Parts: sequence; C-alpha cells; structure tokens
Amino acid sequence: MSGHPSQRRQPSAGSILLTQQENECLFNHLGRKCMALASAVVQVYTAERGSNWTKRSCGVACLVKDNPMRSYFIRVFDLKEAKMTFEQELYTNFNINTSRSYFITFPGDTCQVGLNFASEEEAKRFRAGVTDLVGRRQRKSEKRRDPPNDGVRIVTLPARSRITETPHRVAM
Repeated sequence: MSGHPSQRRQPSAGSILLTQQENECLFNHLGRKCMALASAVVQVYTAERGSNWTKRSCGVACLVKDNPMRSYFIRVFDLKEAKMTFEQELYTNFNINTSRSYFITFPGDTCQVGLNFASEEEAKRFRAGVTDLVGRRQRKSEKRRDPPNDGVRIVTLPARSRITETPHRVAM
C-alpha cells in the first residue's frame, strides 16, 4: 500500500440521447487520460465572414479535459465512422454566444462555429459546462497575474556576486 488515498477518477459525462453502449463507445474515442465533462448530440455549422451558415458534420460534441495535452477542447465525434470530425481548443478568453437555447456560437481558428443541439437540455448542460470552465480558468489566470496586495511590495533585485543561490529580496 502506498499510503496515499485511492483517487477515483470522475466518470465521463455521456449524452442523455445515447444508449449506455453508445456512450461507452464515445468514451473510448476520447483518448487515453481524457474525460468528457459534458456531451451532446449536435450538428456543426461554420460561417465565413459575411456568409451564411454551412452544415459541416453531425455527431456527439464533448467538452473534453485532455490531461496529456494539459488543456480543454470541444471535440465532435462521428460514432458511425469512429472518428473525430471537429476540434476546438478552449483558448484564453474563449467566449460562447447563445442566440437560441439550442444553438451556441464561438469564434473558431478560421471562422465562426455554431453547434446546433438536438436537445435543449443537453444544450443547457453543455453551455453551463463551458461557461463554468472558462470562468474558473479566467479567475485562476487573474489570481496569477494579481497577487494579493497586503501593503508589502516585494522587489527582486539582480544579484551582484557570482554566487547566486537565491535572489535578493527587499520589502518596501
């Protein structure tokens, strides 16, 4: 026994429209050490600047925590073809727009992307998952940028000697 409490990984969140077997198939496509935080049956649409929406694919969208990549993604899988048909990394300041309860849009790498959900309940869960994740990541990023100011300002000065074990710190 290692002395550490066993950590049970949270199970992936499947689509409420899929069977248990279909959800298991989906989870197998996620990849090693990846977890679906939300899943939903969708149609993927894209729109170039000033043009109409064009349907690109259908499948199951997953909000994926990819541990090996140390990032989060929206990935769409075609279960019949057993392949990923769309991927968008959730970059810093990622933002989704909701024009309808069943349709979300966001700026992709090359064009505007829309997800048309088959279920409003799944759309609500997926949107909440993305919004919660983006909010947590932004708060975490702000904490790193703005350390608490308790009246003490620490300034790191360059070391003047050749032996530099730790930087000199001066409280102001």
